[in-house]
Amino acid sequence: MEYLYLICLIVAIGMLVWLRIFDVRNSVPQYLNLIIVIISSLGYYFMSISRTLEEALFAQIVGYVGGVFLPIFYFFLVLELCHFELSKFVKIILVLCQGGIYGFVCTIGRGELFYKSAEMHIDNGMVVLEKVYGPFHVLAIGSMYLYLLLSFVVVIYSLAKKKSVDRKNAISMLVLMAIATGVYAMEKALKMEYTIIPLAYDVLMLGALIPIYDSNIYTVYENKNIINEQLGNVGFLTFDKNKAYKGCNNYMEKIFPELSQCRFGQIIKNSSQDLQCVIEKINNIEESYKSSLHKEHIHLKISALLINDRYYDGMIHILTNSFRKLKGYTIEIRDNTEHYKTLALKERYNDELAKEVEAKTSKIKSIQEKTILGMAQMVESRDLSTGGHIKRTSDVVRIFAKKLVNADLGLTSEFLNLVIRSAPMHDLGKIGVDDAVLRKQGKFTDEEYDKMKKHSEIGYHMVNEILSDVEDPDFVHVAENVAHYHHEKINGTGYPEGLKGEEIPIEARIMALADVFDALVSKRCYKDAFSYERAYEIIEKDAGTHFDKHLAMVFLSCKEELENYYNASEK
Repeated sequence: MEYLYLICLIVAIGMLVWLRIFDVRNSVPQYLNLIIVIISSLGYYFMSISRTLEEALFAQIVGYVGGVFLPIFYFFLVLELCHFELSKFVKIILVLCQGGIYGFVCTIGRGELFYKSAEMHIDNGMVVLEKVYGPFHVLAIGSMYLYLLLSFVVVIYSLAKKKSVDRKNAISMLVLMAIATGVYAMEKALKMEYTIIPLAYDVLMLGALIPIYDSNIYTVYENKNIINEQLGNVGFLTFDKNKAYKGCNNYMEKIFPELSQCRFGQIIKNSSQDLQCVIEKINNIEESYKSSLHKEHIHLKISALLINDRYYDGMIHILTNSFRKLKGYTIEIRDNTEHYKTLALKERYNDELAKEVEAKTSKIKSIQEKTILGMAQMVESRDLSTGGHIKRTSDVVRIFAKKLVNADLGLTSEFLNLVIRSAPMHDLGKIGVDDAVLRKQGKFTDEEYDKMKKHSEIGYHMVNEILSDVEDPDFVHVAENVAHYHHEKINGTGYPEGLKGEEIPIEARIMALADVFDALVSKRCYKDAFSYERAYEIIEKDAGTHFDKHLAMVFLSCKEELENYYNASEK
């Protein structure tokens, strides 16, 4: 018998190696079942070569790994094949219960819980172990019959309620489990001295590998949740080489509701014309497969498939086994209606398409402006002395621009819109100024003021990095100048470069007026707010030295609008 057990061990190891090399989907229950069979076969082999009772009992403990754990993990395999969900918590509890039973097995030779007594003798060179069972042996027997019964219930329920279960494979699994259990029952009934359980285990797993391997090639079920969650609008429909239905995902059932009534493993009959049209496309790829010298990566594209007023694109894939033999087909389609609608709009309604693009572009610009404003306000929140400065100066520039467009200074509305969009970014560089300086309550020292002045250069580089690859070059150029030069003065005493007169970009000269005006009429930690008249006097006085004289005159013509704005803001 030792040679039989050794052969059974080698066959079990061979099945594990085959599964590792050729299986198309790694299934934990599959591997666990084979590992358990290998361990159990090893135990029976050790018992056959034992020469002492202690060796035989230890080998018996190892052999019982199969008797205790194989029923439950084979049951999990049946659940997987029948697409029957069982929570992880329940599975853990069931495994722990079997572990408890195996704990009683481990008392063999140390107590009377599982075996009351055991004796060994050798008959014609073969080890015979005579034992008297203890009270807890019945648990191992009971669990085996329990999982046979549960497997029977799951298969019957699945065949009655689920159309996505392969009837032949499910029944095969159940029959194999019944045969293995029957072998054990026969041994006990006949009181056989030598067990052939390892052989039954191998037959069980050999018989199970085929339907499971076959199921794994076609399975869509295992990936349904991922497909539905991640792809959403992609449908999958699978057939075997004889064009028998082998499953689909939820999205495909929405496209073709009749699939919910199709029986797994049967030819689809009485289908809609749309579904029949899709299935007939398999013939084209079948011919490609037969004529191809290279049997991998064969697929057929599907384009502009019209189903219920929706357009679908997709692909038909050839399914092969590990030896590149034809096993079936998977049809993949995705809803591309919006794409075809866009093409139709482009071909027939250029004006409408242009309007749609313009609306989306406007929305994108609005989002960009809100994002930039949010960044600027985040920077401003660090400065305890300039609360609301970003929003107010942006609004002042907008008021100023309405006057400038009619001021005969050669400024277009397009250019002024760029200045308005750039205004929120004029102090963006303050993000690079030390908090100790930026948040200081009071006037700066000379050293602190030098640090603060660096914000204009920092802002220039930030604007360049943020916008250069995503915005119109004209806007980027204006925004850079606003951030870089809004502290320059007409007489050349400003910073960072001491530019004079028209050397200073006009967008920066516009920003300077709005920036200083808001600083004058707003309360700061180091001063009270100036009156409007006092602010106008300062701007008029500094026109030609600090500010562009022509721009300053236009700015002073905005008095009414500015006062209305600030008065409304205070409310």
